[in-house]
Amino acid sequence: MGIIYPSSPLLAQKKKDRPVPVGVAKAREIATHSSFEYPGTVQAWATTQLASEVDGRVNKLLFQEGQYVRKGTPLVKLRITPLIIQRDLAQAEKKLVEARLEELNTGTRPETIGAAKSAVEQSKARVRLANNELKRIKRLYKDGVLSLDEFDKADAQAQAARAELEEKQSILNELVAGPRAEKMKQEEANIKVAEARIQIIQDNINRATILAPFHGYIVKKETEVGQWLEQGDPAVSMIRANPLKVEIHVPQFQFNSIEIGSSAKVTLESYENHTGVQTFKGTVIEKIRSGDPVSRTFPIRIKVTKTKSQLAPGMLVRVELKPGKKKRKAVFVPKDAIVRTPRETSVWVVREDKDKTMKAHKVVVRTGRLEKSLIAVHFKGKKIKSGDWVVVQGNERLKPNSKVNIIKKIH
Repeated sequence: MGIIYPSSPLLAQKKKDRPVPVGVAKAREIATHSSFEYPGTVQAWATTQLASEVDGRVNKLLFQEGQYVRKGTPLVKLRITPLIIQRDLAQAEKKLVEARLEELNTGTRPETIGAAKSAVEQSKARVRLANNELKRIKRLYKDGVLSLDEFDKADAQAQAARAELEEKQSILNELVAGPRAEKMKQEEANIKVAEARIQIIQDNINRATILAPFHGYIVKKETEVGQWLEQGDPAVSMIRANPLKVEIHVPQFQFNSIEIGSSAKVTLESYENHTGVQTFKGTVIEKIRSGDPVSRTFPIRIKVTKTKSQLAPGMLVRVELKPGKKKRKAVFVPKDAIVRTPRETSVWVVREDKDKTMKAHKVVVRTGRLEKSLIAVHFKGKKIKSGDWVVVQGNERLKPNSKVNIIKKIH
């Protein structure tokens, strides 16, 4: 007797009505900050090219490229021998002026005044002698005993004696009066000029050594030993070690929601570290209100202070920003509840139907931020409520309105 097989449409109908075994977990509503994630580039807080402040030949280089240096560390020394000679000469000139000023302040010595008085008395005696001689010759000239030439000679000698007396008297008066105030002020001014010249030379000597302006790293050597540098010629380039900046570019619809002072999480992927990633705390410090006309993105800069010497300019990082200060409620589901296809991203929600059967309903979603093993979902139309059961196992076999059999509930 032959076996009668049921028709194939009947088998297909029974297969369709068979509940799909699934594992489910509850959707949760969590109050959290909204966040965005962007790729970013680490930038130096400050980059400087140190230049020579004076003319001179490079005598020593005291660094290596890539070396970490502290603020005030000598980096480049120029030859200073000519400057030292100039300083010594200026100091000697200052001492000479000081000696002259000291002499003026001390005044004329009594011995000098005494000698001047003696010279005046001698000149007076010569004047009296010359006058007496002139009187005698004048009488003889009138009596016709002496000629006119002898009279003129005696008269000239008397005038010379009087002139000499006036000169000696003037010297004595000057010595008794002491040095003039104008002369003393002039010498005092000369001392100040000499001191200023010494300070200028000493400043040039000090500036002949180029110092690190901050804690940082040497990135490039710009000169060599023996090279002549003129004022303004580059010698070394360096970057500041800490803090650092991270620059990201955000789309225009998110730009205004980001505020100065907003917190940020900077993530550096590291394949050598056993954790795989390293995270750093940052703060938004700059919003550049000039965007790229092609991409319509705007630069945002984030300050990272505690870098643990792991970040360096040029590194690629991921930045997570939480623009708002207020927490917002969002629905989170387990990551395994997300079903992705080339066309859409969806979550299957299990609800009881009118006939008391459990059926799966597809909700198209847009995923948001991660919170441990959960992921935020945003949706339109059909909504997912807190407490709804979402499929986390077996969701790849589901179709709209499929009957399901919950075989596992994950809490």
